[in-house]
Amino acid sequence: MSASDAAVLPLIDDAWVSRPTGWRAVIRSFRRFIATKRLGAAGLAIALFFFMLALGAPVVARYSPDQVFEAPNPDYKTNPSISDLAKNPNVGSPMLVGRQLSPSGEHWFGTDNAGRDIYARVVYGSRLSLIVGFGASILAVAAGVVLGVLSGFYKGWVDLVLQRFIDALQAFPAIVLLLLLVQVSEPSVRNTVIAMGIVGIPLTTRLVRAGVLGISANDYVLAARSVGASDARIMARHVLPNIAAILLIIFSIGIGAYILFEATISFLGVGPRNVVSWGKMVQEGRAAIDLHPWQSIFAGGAIASLVVGFNLLGDALRDWLDPRLTGR
Repeated sequence: MSASDAAVLPLIDDAWVSRPTGWRAVIRSFRRFIATKRLGAAGLAIALFFFMLALGAPVVARYSPDQVFEAPNPDYKTNPSISDLAKNPNVGSPMLVGRQLSPSGEHWFGTDNAGRDIYARVVYGSRLSLIVGFGASILAVAAGVVLGVLSGFYKGWVDLVLQRFIDALQAFPAIVLLLLLVQVSEPSVRNTVIAMGIVGIPLTTRLVRAGVLGISANDYVLAARSVGASDARIMARHVLPNIAAILLIIFSIGIGAYILFEATISFLGVGPRNVVSWGKMVQEGRAAIDLHPWQSIFAGGAIASLVVGFNLLGDALRDWLDPRLTGR
């Protein structure tokens, strides 16, 4: 070994040892993501904001979402005459409900037609949207992974049978299938999550299958087969880790789509009952949107903000995890 080689080797070793690993590598990658993907960072900030809003709803909301605000009626009469009632229909009521109040220091977003605080209902509505978005996305990705991996890995008759099942699901328009599944079951949060997860299975399965077909033809998979590795081991060690990026992108973008689906069916009146929903708030405020647009504006703005946030995050993750787009 020459003197120059001996001088270079310690530098190489030091550089390798100083390379971040574990949590340090994750933090470093996260910092690079924030620095290079500004729109993705903005989407992540929006998602985290609504997530914290949902967790801290009892503290942040200021009021209960079902609290009706009333005030003493200064014109109250115990036995009003017919002429008094003709002039003021509320003269016989000792309390007045604060319906459709404009935004103020007491009610930041105003009140709705029932006298409830719109800001409190927007805050509590974030809980339903995130529960449905995350729950349906987890269900769709889990089922799509099982069906897509089996279909793309085994091919043959397994692929034929599974893909015909997926074709049958995909033959229905998404919103029609969703309305059908919701109508035949009790309109609860659980059933809504299950229905949306079923609607998302075809697309997830197709994407996973396409990724598995490409990976299963690689040399390292063929080498694993040649040394006697079982199918389960090949799928767990070689296939699933290589489609993790695809699953992460599908999961993040799917959340926004399911939130929008939930708002749509709630707007149509077939969403979950006895819970605060942004879609239902938009529908309730539509009747008085010309005189009191605040409920529809703030609820619709919350839907748009959260959906855009997850879409920006998903697009940034796709660019970040695809080496063909990043040049890595």
